[in-house]
Amino acid sequence: MNKLVTKSTRKRKNYNKKFLAKRLDGLAKKVAKRNVYVIEKTDPGYNIINYLDKSVFIENVPFLNLAQRACKSFNKSKEEVNPMHMQRHIDKYFKHYMDLQFYKHTIQTSEDKVKVFTAGVRMQDSLDMIKEAKVHLATF
Repeated sequence: MNKLVTKSTRKRKNYNKKFLAKRLDGLAKKVAKRNVYVIEKTDPGYNIINYLDKSVFIENVPFLNLAQRACKSFNKSKEEVNPMHMQRHIDKYFKHYMDLQFYKHTIQTSEDKVKVFTAGVRMQDSLDMIKEAKVHLATF
């Protein structure tokens, strides 16, 4: 019967501990510098929040899938992200949405035909602006 080798035949490698510690520290600093963004449900839509300092990064995103896509791209990005472009289109979307509600109420309650006609034309313009804002938001 043959005897098996019981001792390890591999030698331990001598690592440069200072070099490894310095690289690990640099990597940890890079990771700590990046922000982490999460989604929170709010009354008119969703907020994208910076998880580290709990501040609102983008507020009132109208659709969950848009918030998820934006959050994923913000988390993937290595440089600082500017939310103002997206926030402008979100604000435009909600402004025209509220205008639509107002024009709908005006058409239903008004007896003046000029007001009804004017509200109808403005309602159509607001619908077009909402569609345009949706197209711009879909690019994020």
